[in-house]
Amino acid sequence: MGEVRLPQKVKLFIAILYEHEEVLAQVRQPLSGRLGEIEWESTPLPFTYTDYYRDIGERLRRVFWVFRNLIDPGELAEIKLFTNEVEKTTADSSHARRINLDPGYFDGGKIVLATTKNFAHRVYIGKGIFAEATIKWERGDFHPFEYTYRDYASNEYRPILHKIRELYRASLNA
Repeated sequence: MGEVRLPQKVKLFIAILYEHEEVLAQVRQPLSGRLGEIEWESTPLPFTYTDYYRDIGERLRRVFWVFRNLIDPGELAEIKLFTNEVEKTTADSSHARRINLDPGYFDGGKIVLATTKNFAHRVYIGKGIFAEATIKWERGDFHPFEYTYRDYASNEYRPILHKIRELYRASLNA
């Protein structure tokens, strides 16, 4: 029988899709107020991988916010519920939401994302939320699974994922 142990803390980030800078600015305080200081912010990248999010806007960009404090991975479902509520605060008369907030973490071996949508490769983590190991760290680099989102599998995202890993390792050593 294996011994029950608490998992090591993980590096939280939020992958954000948005069109307008003022909407991005609107969510900064609620997110940092609840999740702590934003340690690093990526350069925004054009998001052209799918038109699934066209309800948010037509010229979408993706930015990653990485939070300073390590978290217990068991908090991911609560964080996803919180980010869903923050998304709703951005609604206006023509959009049910104007931003997409996807919380995830790096645990040393993989990037994990939270979602409300079930699928064969996702695991239920409670409170209506599922999680998936989106991309793995192996042999000195990130390697996609067959189901990895195209953006996370792209070379364009690789420096961002490496930065998240670097910040995680620095936090463990602090």
